[in-house]
Amino acid sequence: MTPSRKKFLVSSAAATVSTAAFGFPAVVGAAPPPIRLGSIPCLTGANALLGQQEHEGILLAVEEINRRPDKVYGGRAFEIVEEDATNDNQAAVSALNKLLGENVDAVICPVLSTQVQAMAPVMKSHDIPWMTGGTAVKNTQLGVPGMYRLRASDGITAAAMTNFAVKEKHAKKVAILHASDAFGTGGADQIVQDLQKLGLQPVANEQYPKDAKDFTAEILRVKQSGAEALLMYVQNPSDTAIILQQIRSLGLTIPIVGSPSLANQTAMETAGKNANGAFAAVDFIAGFNSNVATHFLTAFYQRFHHLPDVGTGSGWVYDAVNMLATVYKKQGSSDPKQTIASLKQIRGWEGVLGRFSCDGEGNMVHSVSIGEISNAKLRLVTQVSA
Repeated sequence: MTPSRKKFLVSSAAATVSTAAFGFPAVVGAAPPPIRLGSIPCLTGANALLGQQEHEGILLAVEEINRRPDKVYGGRAFEIVEEDATNDNQAAVSALNKLLGENVDAVICPVLSTQVQAMAPVMKSHDIPWMTGGTAVKNTQLGVPGMYRLRASDGITAAAMTNFAVKEKHAKKVAILHASDAFGTGGADQIVQDLQKLGLQPVANEQYPKDAKDFTAEILRVKQSGAEALLMYVQNPSDTAIILQQIRSLGLTIPIVGSPSLANQTAMETAGKNANGAFAAVDFIAGFNSNVATHFLTAFYQRFHHLPDVGTGSGWVYDAVNMLATVYKKQGSSDPKQTIASLKQIRGWEGVLGRFSCDGEGNMVHSVSIGEISNAKLRLVTQVSA
């Protein structure tokens, strides 16, 4: 077993293996075979924070399901097979190939769209469910059978951000600051298109390189452009905290409207007062919870002793695991092709992030909320549906 790889059972019952696989009669009373759930979070590298959140959300869901008397169904437990996607696209592809060698029944993809797109050529040749939280519009247009998105796409998020800045904050001069990865460039492109629909062009469109830690030059160009609002498309929560600190230190006082990572719980706590007054388009705002979300928040804190990053991290993967469990139980089977067909029929399924209904591309979520940050908490400003 390689050091980067973690494979573990969350149910001891699932560890019992039938001897029939070795040519011997099955042991009477042996546990049925587990359902092997693949996961590829970024456990090391610059995005390890996001990967840890993904790891925790999956672990919580699997532990809860495996404690049920019937487990997923018929006594079959979930088994997690985990590979580290790191912070590199090629490493993510290698991790995926290792995972597929383990005969997994479904895969929870990394949240980074750039990694999802790098893995797509491999995905296309495997008819299993691919559950993603990557929000780039392109992700569900890659021709990958069984690709399902459990968060709002950038098409919805970027439109919400743009319309809020222009119509609610009355900004006619809008600047964009974004990462150079697929998530950042895709989101920036969507904002440009949405501005054009409103008869506007960005007065600045600043891209910063991967792993940058100084954003002074980009922020100064935004300031010099005369922008009346700044729209930020940033993936990494640690980048967000640094950017907000540098924005404040450089005296840029215009309204800031960010993608979901701006309101990542750890990012808000790290940014502290520098995040106060900023807005974010997010998948979830605590305080407007369904019973499912309330249970998740309580159970997560009891299990891990810190608050979850619901949208960008642990909430969507918790939903992904539970959605698969629902489908497997209804089918009485974990057959991948049958599961792909069943997921297409999802309508009104209730999860942490709301009610899920699958469209023709595999998008399950069709709304976002705009929240304002104050002391590491979000206040709901408005909700936006596609």
